[in-house]
Amino acid sequence: MLAFSLVRLTWAYVLGFGIDESYTIGQSRFLALSYFDHPPLHYWIAHGAGVLFGWSWAVRIPTVLLFAATSWSIFCLAERLFGGVAAVFSVLFLNLSLFFLVSAGAWIVPDGPLLFFLACGAQVMTRILFPFPEEKAPTISWWILAGGLFGLAGLAKYSALFTLAGLVFFVIATRHRRQLSTAGPYVACLVGLFIILPVLVWNVQHDWASLRFQAGRGNPQFSPWAFARMVLGQIVWLGPWIAFPLMGAALHAFRKGRTEKELFCLALAVPAIGYTTLQALWSGTGLPHWPMPGWLFIFPLLGARMSGRVRPSIRYAIATSVLTLALLTVAAVLGASGALHRLASSLHDPTEDLVDWSPVAEVLTPLNIGMPDGPAVAGLDWAEAGKLDLAVGDIAPVIALGRDKRGFGTRSDPRLAGRQGLVIVASEKAWAKKGKALSCLPKVPQPVARLPVGRAGQAELTLLVIPVEGCMGTTQ
Repeated sequence: MLAFSLVRLTWAYVLGFGIDESYTIGQSRFLALSYFDHPPLHYWIAHGAGVLFGWSWAVRIPTVLLFAATSWSIFCLAERLFGGVAAVFSVLFLNLSLFFLVSAGAWIVPDGPLLFFLACGAQVMTRILFPFPEEKAPTISWWILAGGLFGLAGLAKYSALFTLAGLVFFVIATRHRRQLSTAGPYVACLVGLFIILPVLVWNVQHDWASLRFQAGRGNPQFSPWAFARMVLGQIVWLGPWIAFPLMGAALHAFRKGRTEKELFCLALAVPAIGYTTLQALWSGTGLPHWPMPGWLFIFPLLGARMSGRVRPSIRYAIATSVLTLALLTVAAVLGASGALHRLASSLHDPTEDLVDWSPVAEVLTPLNIGMPDGPAVAGLDWAEAGKLDLAVGDIAPVIALGRDKRGFGTRSDPRLAGRQGLVIVASEKAWAKKGKALSCLPKVPQPVARLPVGRAGQAELTLLVIPVEGCMGTTQ
């Protein structure tokens, strides 16, 4: 855990912020009960980190520490269920999986706190449901703790509901249903509901905007291609060298199905994996990180299977470690240097989102942004506005134009309506694609500045600074 934390801190230091992280940091400048995209917990954590460390790479430190704690919790859970050797393999392969190594373990996204509190909640439930013979019977305080932890998971991301649904199913379907005749489960539910009250209050105040946004993603359509992308995306995010052994461990536990401990892990995993994967078939949309909270609870099953053949498992672990860290090093070099953009400029560079837009502040400051009567700053959508918010959000109001404003739509300041604005666009191509769709923007832009930005001293994008009238506060 210490070694992987050092790897993540290095990764966090070397790479810039992508679109999602920039947007999150910008939104987290303003504390609220909840937010448009997700429940508030990771925004609150980012806000606290920003206050402590400033808006630098160091705001990622809490995420790194949280995942170290998540690893410890999974170790304790797997040790109780399957023994110490299984626990070691569980944690090792969890940290070698690409999504858990990088995204959940180092980026400022809701998955970090979600996985931590899900793992801790499940660990407490193993103490309640599978006590050792020498341990005292669990008291109601254990149920209160479990309810609090799962409530905090719900305060991190709505998908915590899938894990809770699996847990309820497991309790009802096994001998543990006798727990339902005690006060513990009901007290736990009340504690969890109390903790997620900020989310409910915010949604009531905003016409359930967040829940409607999450429930309305995608267009109902039968799409085998979207389903295939969802499956392949999970394999890539997990890493094929981890994904296939994980699938094998899950299928082995399904076929075997002899112990409640294996069924416990499956029950926590299957709802998240099954629903978020299958829904791509009828909705035509889906992101491969959505099922990851389910895969978290397959790692103890993989550790248990690996512990049955220790020597080949150790050899496989060494080979996997070398491969994963080599790939991570290459990705870090490409992401920090922008070398891929220079080597194949005609192709889309997936690391382009890491380009830092902060130099735009030097250009905008002389234009009186941040002054009482100065112009507002706008992006053509939530993604570009997020990059701008990271760059200048501490000195000037930033808004998003267009239909997809995300969180910018719920924090728009009506006093900006009619004010002169500066629209910053990523490129001429982006203006042609997005800007022409807004009737309030000029068809032929007249930039007052062009700002090359990039990595390692090499220009990759030319930001256009375009003055506009009458767009600030528009709903277009």
